[in-house]
Amino acid sequence: MLTELLAQFNVADKSGQNRLVYNAAWQANQQRLIQLGQEFGAKVTVDDYGSVYLDFPGSQPGLAVATGSHMDTVQHGGQYDGLYGVLGGLCAIEQLRQTYDRPRKTLRLIAFSEEEGSRFPAAFTGSKFYLGQPQTQPLLDDAGISFETARQQAVTPLQALPQVHTKRPALPATFTELHIEQGPRLKLAHKAIGLVTGIVAQRRYVVTVHGQANHAGTTPMIHRQDAVQRASALMTHLYDVAQQGSASLTFTIGAITVHPNVDNVIAGECRFTVDCRDETDAKLTQFTQQLDACVAADPQVTLTPTLTVSATRLSHALLRQNELLAQELGLPYEQLFSGAGHDSQIMYTAVPTTMLFVPSDNGVSHCPEEHTSAADLAKGVALLAASLYQQAY
Repeated sequence: MLTELLAQFNVADKSGQNRLVYNAAWQANQQRLIQLGQEFGAKVTVDDYGSVYLDFPGSQPGLAVATGSHMDTVQHGGQYDGLYGVLGGLCAIEQLRQTYDRPRKTLRLIAFSEEEGSRFPAAFTGSKFYLGQPQTQPLLDDAGISFETARQQAVTPLQALPQVHTKRPALPATFTELHIEQGPRLKLAHKAIGLVTGIVAQRRYVVTVHGQANHAGTTPMIHRQDAVQRASALMTHLYDVAQQGSASLTFTIGAITVHPNVDNVIAGECRFTVDCRDETDAKLTQFTQQLDACVAADPQVTLTPTLTVSATRLSHALLRQNELLAQELGLPYEQLFSGAGHDSQIMYTAVPTTMLFVPSDNGVSHCPEEHTSAADLAKGVALLAASLYQQAY
């Protein structure tokens, strides 16, 4: 079932998946999930940010037991990031219902609208909205379309579908996120399952370097105020600083834009993004203080924060339960810390939360080559089903 669903929800394109939040591909998949949920008899809710909730009612009142992940992707992303947690969660719930009929507690599948921060300079907007933290800053994508405009155009038709509820559900009793590892550790250790102990602190910035646009042929080199030259020197320096930081620090310059971006014009402005992460807030702060100092030394450079997420220690009680279940199922496992950000670190601020990883072939993710074997995907679903059974039946 899972393999077939993944094929239905992904496009066969060598350039990868491009389900940026609120675009046509994203909207089509959320609508597809709504229809699938209705076919399975779920109560379907679409909140104002476009997250989809499928509730399978329990025999007793009380808070739901939830699982899920995010529907969006990065540009040219892979087939499993986020989507595996959504469709794998649905498969686990359906397996339980087929085997044990109605649960004691309501089972909820969540497909969060956005997690990646790929289209707009903000991440985790879906799970944050679920926790009552709406996006308040005006945001624009690269085409100049506002977050609010895109949201309304994409979500309104989904909420207007027949038998779709729009009132955001209450927070669940627990949340379990099934996900690919997006790294090499499980494969290298020959483990089937990763039990996630915590998630890194993460901060993102936009660095803007100002210069003076001028003629490329008539302006002497010694009289130029070249934004690209300044930016490249700053990038090199920041890489050097990062390499001298803590062993667990990661530092990435992922996007660079130049204005006016013309062959024969000296750049008047160069922007680049910074993504930095570490296992603790204290370690990450040590680096970001150095980043601040580097920028403050040049009045022609500005630093704009776009994301701040604290390090998270996930539920020890749920992790211990999953550890025992993995042992019962004969699944070799390893406890590990996640270097990627996830909706779980948002959910954990309000709800006991745990994460399950399955191996990523060659440790590759966020690209079309992202792959996990069907056998490994099935093992993750099996452990998730066992965990949901323990919590809801």
